[in-house]
Amino acid sequence: MSMRILFSLALVTMLAGCVGDDDTKVERALPPADAPDSFLLFPNTQAPLAAGDYVLEVGPQSGVAAGSYTVQVRRDDGSTQTLSGNWPGGGSDSRPLELARAGGLTITTLSATPTHLVLKLNGQVVTRADGTIDLPLSRISSAAYGDAYYAAVDPAGERTTLADWKSKNGFDAGFDSHVIFRDAKDLGYGRDMYARRNTDGTLAFFVNNFVVVLQPGSSTNYGPLNVEAAIAQDMRYLQGTNAIEFSPANQDGPNDNGAMMITKFFTFDKNGKRIASADLDGRGVKHMPGMCWACHGGQTLPLDENGKFQAQSLRSAKLNLLDAAHLEYSPQLAYQRPQLEDGLRVINRYVHESHGVIASRAANSQGHWLADFALELAEGRYGPTMDAAVSNDLAIPAGWAQTPSRPAGVEELFRQVVEPHCVGCHALQGTTVGETLPAGNAGLGNAINFSTWEKFISYRSRIVDYVYRRGLMPMSLRNFESFWSHPDAAPAMLAAFLSEPSLFDSQGRVVQPGQPVARPGASRTVQALPDRLDGNASLFASHWQWRLVSQPAVQPPGAHVSLLYAGSARPQLVIFGMPADGVYEFELVVSNGRGTNAKESLLLTVDSSLPRPPKQLTFAQDILPLLTNDAVGQQCTDCHSAAGNSGSYPGIPVYWTADSGLYQRVMERVDLRDPENSKLLTKPTSLNHGGGIRMDRDTALGREHYSTITSWIREGAVCGIDAVLCP
Repeated sequence: MSMRILFSLALVTMLAGCVGDDDTKVERALPPADAPDSFLLFPNTQAPLAAGDYVLEVGPQSGVAAGSYTVQVRRDDGSTQTLSGNWPGGGSDSRPLELARAGGLTITTLSATPTHLVLKLNGQVVTRADGTIDLPLSRISSAAYGDAYYAAVDPAGERTTLADWKSKNGFDAGFDSHVIFRDAKDLGYGRDMYARRNTDGTLAFFVNNFVVVLQPGSSTNYGPLNVEAAIAQDMRYLQGTNAIEFSPANQDGPNDNGAMMITKFFTFDKNGKRIASADLDGRGVKHMPGMCWACHGGQTLPLDENGKFQAQSLRSAKLNLLDAAHLEYSPQLAYQRPQLEDGLRVINRYVHESHGVIASRAANSQGHWLADFALELAEGRYGPTMDAAVSNDLAIPAGWAQTPSRPAGVEELFRQVVEPHCVGCHALQGTTVGETLPAGNAGLGNAINFSTWEKFISYRSRIVDYVYRRGLMPMSLRNFESFWSHPDAAPAMLAAFLSEPSLFDSQGRVVQPGQPVARPGASRTVQALPDRLDGNASLFASHWQWRLVSQPAVQPPGAHVSLLYAGSARPQLVIFGMPADGVYEFELVVSNGRGTNAKESLLLTVDSSLPRPPKQLTFAQDILPLLTNDAVGQQCTDCHSAAGNSGSYPGIPVYWTADSGLYQRVMERVDLRDPENSKLLTKPTSLNHGGGIRMDRDTALGREHYSTITSWIREGAVCGIDAVLCP
């Protein structure tokens, strides 16, 4: 080792603190108000409860007479509330509970008397349980979710330690490839990586992660020193180990996936103990498998009604190519890129092989991934047989080649923006059905994989929102930092292609995320004004201010509308009498610590003739008919059904046929934190839906359906009363 490297490590030894144990970290429920800070998290966190004014009913369990109770309510922000009372014989006691922001809560009985808890919203049952109601902040990111994942991929418990995992995957007999590098655009770790292919066709990889902590929470912890620590095998800086295997789902026992090869992820702490949660980037604890799947194409679906991992979710994750051009290498000769090319090629050949195996599955497997673009990327770098000695950094996929019909510079956009910051993860997304249904829309239904310029730009509005407004993409902190390290480079180039003037300030500089964005909700038609408005979907807001801008000029005698708590995210509407039908305009202004403001208007059009009562929309009575009996001309279930999957639309990811699991499948596509961002709304209203636009907001009927679904979600998306759908 050179004297310079020895000196660097010696200096680090004096400055560094210890890498903390993941189990001691405190999970942060919400990011700071004025900076992007939510990384390795999916945009829809699958919050189990909407913001709202709930009622908790506390009563006896079967066989218990009149009695008293004490329960404790714990919200996501850590605040607690203790409620005490009595219930009459055969009855229950009701207490109001406000949830200011969509998320979860825990309600625990503290008294000895057995209790039955029922949580209601707008008179509808949301959930019930004996003794305790435990709803996490996210249905796809919790310690319990991680435990359920491990139970699915390791049902016999044969991989609870790193040593056992290595033995199970043949590493006792050696390995085929070993490389050490820094993943400068992922987590910034020094990666000590090994790969092996077994005679039965299974593939396995593990990587020891080294992090030299200079200052807790600082980006300096993820710099070039990490690769030197990995080379030196300085175990003081070992953060832990990630392991991935590509093996049959039922290798250790029965599983709904049968013998299908799936990609399985495991995380071990620095002592080799398997863990379900970890703080990977200094931005709070994340959970398995989402913290890995964020970059591996996994579809995180909530657990099924039995608390088990869903089969479709299990088979969704994939291996990811190592992009040799965008890794960072040590200046030490033995660990520079030319010396590591062969090892990287072997690993990428195995990744390519796994993609081919997945591609060969039956086309009608639900949510079947289209592997074509991922295979094209790999073969563009290493040739059709994956044998090129050196990765071709200049390869351009056919869908990004310059043509007369594409704007000048698309190839450079791919090289400078899409390839280093986007395509590695996006190529692992999308399904086969999106390429084929219907013929007039082929190429946009599967646009999420970004395999062509046309697909990429079809997501223009979403890219503006996710990259420049929310700061959610790029999805890992190191990639985000790399993208924004020179705002006049990649961010400015991408903004120019998006042709969105608001992405530049008055001096022509690209606007970075962190500016407040007011989100009062979509304008819509309602049968009556709601009790509350909700601006929680606003971005980077620390202060809210609402006002009623206008209302119908002529009101019935005594009718009046005003705002209470107008300086909160959820102001209350004070309604006297029966206000007139017509348009009510509300304005929301939000600001944050940067001293900036943003405002947006919300138009609520009241139409009392609508055939439904206010604030009682339910899935069973109001939403299901839109899925199964759509007057637009084609029912959703014509395609989204087992019959459709086995017929003209193989690979469709979700079925809307009515059964006891339908409500849960619909809720998997509902975002209670940001209702208008729900897939249930964004899919049928855009060309990025494999079936084309099925809810056309340019038509009266399309607007009516959109308003109905939006209002239902904002009211809490309750199921309603139905013996089959809402047990």
